[in-house]
Amino acid sequence: MIYHSPKACGHVTREMDLGGHYHALARGTFVPRQYTAPLVTSNLRDEHSIFGGADQLRQCIEYVVERYKPLYIMIANSCVAGVIGDDTPAIAREAETDFGIPVMTVPCNGFLDGEYHAGFYHTAKVLAERFMQWQPARADTVTLLGDRGGPNGADAKEMTALLSSFGLQVQGRFPGYATLEEMKRVPVSALCIPLGGGPQSYAWIRKLAVDLEERFGIPFLDHDLPVGWGGTKAWIKQLGKMLGREQAALQVEAAQEQRLKLTAVKCRSALQGARVVLGIGRPLSHFQPGWVLELLALAGVTPAKILLFKGLTGEQKTALRQELAKHTITPIVDETEDEVLLHTSDVVVTTHELEDDALRQFYLPVLPPLGVGGMIELWNKLGQLAKRPGGQGGVQYGW
Repeated sequence: MIYHSPKACGHVTREMDLGGHYHALARGTFVPRQYTAPLVTSNLRDEHSIFGGADQLRQCIEYVVERYKPLYIMIANSCVAGVIGDDTPAIAREAETDFGIPVMTVPCNGFLDGEYHAGFYHTAKVLAERFMQWQPARADTVTLLGDRGGPNGADAKEMTALLSSFGLQVQGRFPGYATLEEMKRVPVSALCIPLGGGPQSYAWIRKLAVDLEERFGIPFLDHDLPVGWGGTKAWIKQLGKMLGREQAALQVEAAQEQRLKLTAVKCRSALQGARVVLGIGRPLSHFQPGWVLELLALAGVTPAKILLFKGLTGEQKTALRQELAKHTITPIVDETEDEVLLHTSDVVVTTHELEDDALRQFYLPVLPPLGVGGMIELWNKLGQLAKRPGGQGGVQYGW
């Protein structure tokens, strides 16, 4: 992987990768010796913004070929390369002729294109066009599109378990965590399941699913992810309908409901009598309150109040109030209207880490976890927080 960029762009990615590494270690999902493609930057500097960075990129490609002996190279342009106007595709075509390996580019230029996840989609599209050929489908095989915490993360495991309940086998993931051979096997999939993160990310992953369906005839489950109990039931029902296995869907739902009830009882006991406040500082584009209120309700909790943090705009607060009214009659107040509210609560369920470390804070994940397993994980952590002795505060992270 080559970033046609200054070193700083590669540093940002390295820091994110390092954070993911520590996250996996802390949660026991780290897999030793899991392959990661080397990342190299072309090291654009000030002078290249004047004279162009084409020669710098050519030298970088030559170094990568000699150093790593890659099966293929993918080049991503930074916003700096976009401002300079380097003809990266032409340089890639020259390098492919010179070195005899596929050298591909992503038609995006950092934040100049306006949407981060577009680069993810275009990368996958280029890989599919270059390496995939139509093949007969193998029954009950599934490819997961996109990523939510890596192949060994909680969401991937929950999704795999749900699919296996229908007799489906996950044969791979695309484009992340896929070797060249695994990419070539994608067309044999009988089904694709789009993952992705928030609404913008999911929209691009869905677009990738549409492309694969048009190109190889692979159907995909065009449905919201299984978030919360209501969302999980709807997802199970839709998958059963798509597969023609409605009876299996009923059995899967019953098994998941039993699993849910067993843990909900324990959480209800831990939270009995606790005064809980829900604090929201994310706009609707990054936070859907329905699954959080459902999670609390199933644990026997009705928030005393819902607090809208002052970082939100007036328009964002109005939109949140309208959405919240669909799910609850709990009073909604602005942070400036009730400054003592947080300090009279036993637990603050919050979208933002608060400065006062005396508060017992349950920090909600940006991406809601999938399925009943995700709900159980949050309930267990919420119960641990509620049972902290005395007046002990602190933050319990929900991821």
